[in-house]
Amino acid sequence: MTVSPTQKSLLTVISMIAVLSVMTSTIVTPALAIKRFFNCMTDVANKNGQLAIDDVNLCYDKEYHSGPFATSAGSGSSTSSSK
Repeated sequence: MTVSPTQKSLLTVISMIAVLSVMTSTIVTPALAIKRFFNCMTDVANKNGQLAIDDVNLCYDKEYHSGPFATSAGSGSSTSSSK
C-alpha cells in the first residue's frame, strides 16, 4: 500500500494532535488540583481565622487522595489551639 504525500501529512497532523492532547491532560490536571488545594486552605483560613498544619494536611489529602483523611468530606481545623 502506498501513501500519498497528502495522506502522510494528514497522518502526521493527527499524530501530533493526539500527542499534544495527552501532554495537555498530564499538565492541566495537576494544575487544577493545586488550585483546589490552595482554595481549600484559603477557605479554612477564612472560616477559622487561622490555618494549622493539620488543616493543610487535610486539604492536601483531600485533593491528592493520598493520606488517611482522603475520604474526609469536610475540611476544617481539627485542632483547637488559641493564642
